[in-house]
Amino acid sequence: MHTLHPENWVSLYADYLLRYAMFRLNDEALCEDLVQETFFSALKAKANFKGNSSEKTWLTSILKNKIIDEYRKRSKKPEDVNEESIYSRFFDQADEEHAHWKADTIPQLWDNSTLDNIHKNEYHKILHQCIRRLNEKYCAILQEKYFEDSSSEKICKDF
Repeated sequence: MHTLHPENWVSLYADYLLRYAMFRLNDEALCEDLVQETFFSALKAKANFKGNSSEKTWLTSILKNKIIDEYRKRSKKPEDVNEESIYSRFFDQADEEHAHWKADTIPQLWDNSTLDNIHKNEYHKILHQCIRRLNEKYCAILQEKYFEDSSSEKICKDF
C-alpha cells in the first residue's frame, strides 16, 4: 500500500501536472490554478486514497476531473443570451411564420476558389513545417521528387 507524501507533491508533480493541463486547455494562468486546486483537493481527500495507484496517477486523475469540469463550464450556454435576441439579429420579424432574412445576414454560397486557396495555403504551411524537420539529405530528395518532378531514376543516381 502506497502512502502519500504531500510535502513532495509540488517538487515532484507540479511541472508534469501543469504540462498535462496546458496540453488540454492552453491557458497558463487557468492551468496553474487547476494544479493548485488539484493539490488542495488531494489534501482534503487524502483519507480516501487507497493506494491502488501511484500518487502521480491519483493526482492526475483529480486534475483530469477538474479539466472536465472546466470544459463543462465553458460549454454551458451564457445566461445573458436569449433566443429572441439571437433570432432578431438575423430576421426582420420575431414571428417565425412570417420572418424574413435581414439583407446583410442572408446566407451566401461559399466561393470554392477561396476555400481551395485557404486549404492550399494551410497545406503548404504544414508541409513546409514538416520538411524543415527532415535531415538535409531527405529534404533534398523530397524536394527533387515532389517540387521539381524529377524521376525516381534520376534521384537514385544523384543521391
